Amino acid sequence: MSAEIPKRTTRTQLFVDPEVQGALVARAIIYWIVCTLTIALLLLCWRVLTGPVRPLWFHLENLWYFHSPALIASLIVLPVAITDMIRVSNRFAGPMVRLRHGMRALAKGRKVPPIQFRQDDFWYEFAEEFNAVVRQVDQLRECERETREPEESPDDSLPVAAGSHA
Repeated sequence: MSAEIPKRTTRTQLFVDPEVQGALVARAIIYWIVCTLTIALLLLCWRVLTGPVRPLWFHLENLWYFHSPALIASLIVLPVAITDMIRVSNRFAGPMVRLRHGMRALAKGRKVPPIQFRQDDFWYEFAEEFNAVVRQVDQLRECERETREPEESPDDSLPVAAGSHA
């Protein structure tokens, strides 16, 4: 199974499987929101517990004043992180899309060419295993085709002479 991995072109489409990759993006945004709120709550609690007694609005105002640059920085980094996550997810979503298309074609009885993944894709072995299944299905279809063809008998293959009643 140590076949040489062919080099394929880079992907031009950012979302290759919108359902899967959209769910990943939504999760990343939810994690960012939860993390940001957790940090803000912990910072607020820390200020209230360790600082002098002051009204809550004062602590909230100070929290915003001192920590808003970090929040803005994380907002700037969030799209970069999400874009990178989508690109990395292309390495497993892309191969699954290709396999799904190949399986659909195979199930419809079509001839399926060998599937090749890009050099940096995950699950490269799936392509080799799928291609082995395709070869097996092709052999079985060919065998079935051969058994369906009527076999010519030696008597049927001889021409009948004109005027003879066979």
